[in-house]
Formats: sequence, C-alpha cells, structure tokens
Amino acid sequence: MKASLKLREDGAPLLRAKLPVALLSVPAVASLTAGDPADLRLALATASPALPSLRLSYSPNRPSSPLSLSIVLGSSPGGCPSPSFSTGASAITMSVEVNTAGALSFSLVLKPSLGDFAVRKRFDTAGGGGSAPTTSAAASAASEVTMRSAIPVRGGAAAVSVRWGVRIPAEVTAGGEEGAAALALRRLPFLVLGKVTVERSPPPPPAASKARTQEEETSVEKTRRENEKLRRELDELRASATEKREKGTSTSTTAGTSRWSSGWRSPEMSGDWKAADVGR
Repeated sequence: MKASLKLREDGAPLLRAKLPVALLSVPAVASLTAGDPADLRLALATASPALPSLRLSYSPNRPSSPLSLSIVLGSSPGGCPSPSFSTGASAITMSVEVNTAGALSFSLVLKPSLGDFAVRKRFDTAGGGGSAPTTSAAASAASEVTMRSAIPVRGGAAAVSVRWGVRIPAEVTAGGEEGAAALALRRLPFLVLGKVTVERSPPPPPAASKARTQEEETSVEKTRRENEKLRRELDELRASATEKREKGTSTSTTAGTSRWSSGWRSPEMSGDWKAADVGR
C-alpha cells in the first residue's frame, strides 16, 4: 500500500492512496484521491510492466461527467508509465482522457531525474464537449527542481519519503507581462515542501520459515552430493567390471590358441589307434 499527501497553494492538500490488486490475472492499482470536493475520485488502472495503462475513474462530485476513461503512456519500454508500483512515473508521461460529457483532455508531464534529483514540468490541455470540441492549451503555473529524501520507519516495515525543492514561478520563466524589472518578491524562486509519501514495505519472512528454508536448502545440497558420489562409484564399478571381462576374454583366447598350435594330437583324432590294431 502507498499513500501520499501533496501540498498545494491554491487548494486543500491532495491525499492519494494506492493499493495493488489483480484484475482478471492482470496486475492493477486501485486508487483513492481526496482534497477539495471536486478532487474526490476513485480509479482503477492496469499496471502491466510492458503496456500502457488504461484507467477508469469515477468522480461522484462531478454530476455532468462522473465517469472518465484515459490511457496513460510513459517513456518506459512498451509505453508503461510506471515500471513498478514503488518506483513512480517514468521520465515522460502522457495521458489522454475522455469523460461522459464528451470532453477530451490531454496532459504531458516531464520529469527527468538524476538519482534523487528531478525537474518537473506539467502541461495541460482542456477541451470542450460535442462533436467538434474546441481545445485550449495552458501550461502549469510553475516549474520545480525537486529532491527526494527517504526515511525508513519501524525497523524498515515502512518508508517515508519527502519531496521538496525550489519552485520557479511561471512569471519568471515567461518574463512577466511587465518585463523582468517589474518582478515582485513573490515571483522569485522559493523553497517548497511538495509531497510526503508513506509506503509499506513487504514483511520479511518469519525466522522459523527462514530457518526451515535454510534447512531444506542444506538437505537438498547434501542429497545432491551423495547422489554425485554414488554416481562416481557406480561408474568406477562399471569400468572395473568391463576391464575384468575384457581380461578374461583375452586369457581364454590365448589358452585356446596355445592348445591348438602345440602339435599334439590324440590317437582318436589322428587315426593311430586303427593302425595299432592292424599291426597286432
């Protein structure tokens, strides 16, 4: 489970909670978003590691368009916006959303990162309903250079990460309507605390289970070694038996050859007994 609290200047803090679930053997994430009344939303999104995410959302406080369907693409292989449940969004995330009123919206989030440091910039495009919607583009109010700090709690059972950084107002990046000389103090970059995330870590295996696993691994290794030893002994016995059989065959052949080549012949074989009887 993963929960986060995002601090905002123009509204109440935005609370998000995510829980991994299985949707017909497909990994998915169920989420709840709450803040201002218009922010209340329940969503169910696919989370395949090699495909774009398909998200179905329900906003009960928006009677005109409570349901919306969106497809979210990322820069990860296969277009996945989040390589895993805990790593967050990829460096580039694009989403296209259509609601029951027929309004089409598009958003682009740029988040290049280097370790715990990242630069965030968001662009939103809102469209109208009807068969020929009109589209107007608007960039986000500010850019941010952020850093993420993680703190383990309760012996590693959970982790708290804090995202803070320097926010650059849109007036600074755009130059302002009255020019750079008219920049007020409120338009200068300032340090902000952006988001606090609490994520539960998977529980470690119990000590008994770990000891049992080690015992099983030791037993398997012992059995493997005994089988290897028996196999070697069996191969040696086979080789010894083959060698004895070959020696026995060679000895028998040599003895038979010596017997037939000695020149001695029995009287029955040579016919001498007949000659002896005739001489008598």
